[in-house]
Order: sequence, then structure tokens, then C-alpha cells
Amino acid sequence: MLVAVTMTPHGRPVVDADDPATWPGPLAKHVDELARGAARTGPADYRDLSLFGYEDQVHRLLDGHLVRAWHCTRLLDHEVDAIRSQGLRRLDGNLVEGRLGEAHRRGLLTDEQYTALKAKHSLAPGMKKRGRREGQVCLAMSTAAFLDEPDRFWRLLAHWGGESLYAYHEQDPDLAGVLRSLGKPAVVSALIDLSDPRAHSVFTALPNLFVGKALGTQPAHAEVFYRFDIPAEHIESIAHPGDDDYDRFPGLVRM
Repeated sequence: MLVAVTMTPHGRPVVDADDPATWPGPLAKHVDELARGAARTGPADYRDLSLFGYEDQVHRLLDGHLVRAWHCTRLLDHEVDAIRSQGLRRLDGNLVEGRLGEAHRRGLLTDEQYTALKAKHSLAPGMKKRGRREGQVCLAMSTAAFLDEPDRFWRLLAHWGGESLYAYHEQDPDLAGVLRSLGKPAVVSALIDLSDPRAHSVFTALPNLFVGKALGTQPAHAEVFYRFDIPAEHIESIAHPGDDDYDRFPGLVRM
């Protein structure tokens, strides 16, 4: 196999699930064997393949590599600069309240709006949590998702502040409008380490994603709940509407 190798500043090759030419040889061989078996006996849908016993092995075959993934969000200009200089941080209360406080300090939120949003988000004291996003960065593992199911990303790209904030205010006609007016949609391309099978959660599982790509019968994709911060040197790009890397996905939010 001819391998197209992209190296990070730290000398680690990059694996892109969308590009089999970047898959390391042992991984490509293992995935090919699984795909051949699935083609003979497996269900038609890659998500239904019974590959649970291979998860640890596929993760460990990525040892020494970084995997390309995409984080969908909505960012203010100073937040774009912060990601470029500091990277992506896992969700916690300090992150949410820091974003709110900085937007308020810059005059982008009124006192009343700031107070209401600060009092009601998933990590605010006394709030009943919705979902399980704390301590994670959520990323798509394939751009096939942006073409196959773009509506999945509408809320993330249309509302500033992230799911932990907008989920509590999207039915409020005033605050929902505020969250949709702040910032602009952004797709952040990042490089992550998936070699530890216990550190993160991938759905659909990593073997299913790679085998689905090898079979090529469906637009295979998955998402990862990544439990480490992503350093600035592992941020490849931040694309907005009007940029080629964003506009190649016509179903994503435009404004």
C-alpha cells in the first residue's frame, strides 16, 4: 500500500479515517481482514457489525499516530484566537462561565442576559444536568457526517455557547435569538490520540468506522467523546462559512 503520510510538529503521522492511504499498514491489513469477513457474513449496515472484540486492537494499532477529527461549534473572534493559541479545552463549569464572562466584558451580552445565562446552564450550581458532556470535547470522526446527516450539527453551529448552554434556552424567544446572533459557525480540525481504548468513547465503535470505510457501501461516520484537552499544536484549522474547508459541506449552517 502506498501511504500518504502527514507529520505533526512532534513527528507523529496523521491518520484520517476518510483517507485509507493514511492508515498505517498493520491497521489497514487488520481492517481489510475484518471487511472481507463482514462482506461474506455480516449485516448490510456497518453499524450493526459485531466487532466489539476488536476495539482494543484497533485502538492500539493507532499507537504512535494522531487521528484527524472535527469539532463543530460557534465562535466569537476572540475565541477563535484563543483556540489557535491555547487549543480546545474539555467542557467544565469554568469554561462555560469564562466564555460568558468574556462576552459580557466585551459588551456582547447585557447585564440581564449575562445573569440569566450564567444562572442556567448544565454545569451551573443546582442545575439538573442534561446529557453527559462534562470533561469531554465532542468531535466527528469523519466528514461523511457533514454530507450524510448535516442536520445533526445544526444546533451546535447555530447557537453560541455549546450544548451545555443553548439546551436550556433554545425555547426562550429572547435568549435563543441572542445565542443565534453571537459568533459565527466554525468547524475545527484537530488531531487526537486514540491509542488508549479506555480513555475515550467512540460511537459507532472504531472498528465499525474503519470497516465501514473499507466496505464503502455507506457513508460511514462516528463521533468521539474525547477526555483530554487538545493542545494548540494539534489544531490544524478553523473554517467558517466562506472558507473552502467549510463550504464544501453545503448542508451545514451558513450564518
